[in-house]
Amino acid sequence: MLLKLRKDDRLERIIRGLEAYGAEKGILFGSSARGDADHWSDIDLIVIKRTDKRFLDRLADVIEAIRPDFALDVLVYTPEEFERMREEGNPFIERALQDGVVIYEKSEK
Repeated sequence: MLLKLRKDDRLERIIRGLEAYGAEKGILFGSSARGDADHWSDIDLIVIKRTDKRFLDRLADVIEAIRPDFALDVLVYTPEEFERMREEGNPFIERALQDGVVIYEKSEK
């Protein structure tokens, strides 16, 4: 079950921000993706983007693009970093993929 949000709410803001940021993919995970989030829950998001920037600079850039007025925990990985962690069986990535929902994927043009 996906976020219990109106179509024009937080989820739409995240999707617009991911598009503006130039993300390749956005994966919602955690309680918001499972459908057991409550009023106090944050939104957990993995973003995949080709970039040479340092990890912390990536976070600042994506937060600037989304401009959340809600609690958002976001992690930005390059496709290579994400794939390496997946191949290594990283438990965090495995759980995020198990519970996660792809909310944004860049269209091939």
